[in-house]
Parts: sequence; structure tokens; C-alpha cells
Amino acid sequence: MDRMYFTIEPLYNGWQVRDGLRNRDWCARLEDAVAAADTLAHALHALTGARTGIVIDDGHGVLSYSETFEEIS
Repeated sequence: MDRMYFTIEPLYNGWQVRDGLRNRDWCARLEDAVAAADTLAHALHALTGARTGIVIDDGHGVLSYSETFEEIS
């Protein structure tokens, strides 16, 4: 199964959390956006077992990857 990534991108004067093509949350602070994406990724993994992760785009083409959730065998 493919990993589902939640992305965080700058938008206006804050940060947009996206799930695929859908906008999920908008946060004024990056820390809040990371917390929101983390909650969404953890909940999706807990409910479906899907592998999830978080990608942060700083708006300058630099991507960083945050915590991921997946089954450990």
C-alpha cells in the first residue's frame, strides 16, 4: 500500500495542511500546522492501518519530512 502524505505549504500569512488534493486546515503558525498534520496522520493510520507521513514545503522548493506512521513487523 502506498504511503499517504499530508503536506504543509505556505499560504497567505500562514500554513495550509493538505491531504492529497483536499485542504484540511489553515494555521497561522508552522508549529500548529505540524501538530494538525500529525494528528491527521496518526488518526488515519490508527483507523485504517495505512502508512502515513508529513511533508513540509517551505515555499522555496525545500522539502522536509516529518514523522511517519507504519506497521512494524
